[in-house]
Amino acid sequence: MDVLITGIPLEHGVNAGIRLRSMGADLIPLYEEHEARLERGIALDTWGAMSVDEKALLVAARRTRLAISNLQSEAEIEASERKRR
Repeated sequence: MDVLITGIPLEHGVNAGIRLRSMGADLIPLYEEHEARLERGIALDTWGAMSVDEKALLVAARRTRLAISNLQSEAEIEASERKRR
């Protein structure tokens, strides 16, 4: 039986990813630090000159922004499902 994948409705979407282990439980993974730097448009040499506290604040702000965005998306999905019923 051939079924087009586009004909199958999705509940909430598709999730895929790669999990990279950090070097320690209390360390920020290098890829996350890199993403925080790129999102702010900070040059690598400038990033290297920044204090650890400044870097940590930027990573924390990124994590907070992503968490809020995820919660917003979840709320929109739930609102859409309520309207559909």
